[in-house]
Amino acid sequence: MAQYGRVALALLVAAAGAVHLYLYFDYFHRVHVVGVLFLVNAAAGLLIGALLLLRRDRLVLLACLGYAVGTLVGFVVSTRWGLFGYHETFWGSWQEAAGAIELAAAFLAALLLVLGRERESSAAPLSTKRWWD
Repeated sequence: MAQYGRVALALLVAAAGAVHLYLYFDYFHRVHVVGVLFLVNAAAGLLIGALLLLRRDRLVLLACLGYAVGTLVGFVVSTRWGLFGYHETFWGSWQEAAGAIELAAAFLAALLLVLGRERESSAAPLSTKRWWD
């Protein structure tokens, strides 16, 4: 079951990166500094999504959580106060799509981290006998 969650999370993170890549080429390549951040965000999302499919460790899950939450925080800062002189609007079809994908990714990453920790703590030790006994 956790494997399906990891695949779903990888797809969500990669989708968030793909949305940012599309938006970079659609408009944001014209916006100073923020355009480059969209390109970096796209590359990070695609890379982290691919890494999650290849590796099964908590560090990659933490990277997914950090990516999703960091992207959402950047968006909120951009809409509320502006980011490098650019003010984004909070509502719009692309904003809502990207926000929903990132919220789902953050929720699923947090859930997988919690479930993984519970599974680790409930696992019985393989052996209590030491190798020198």
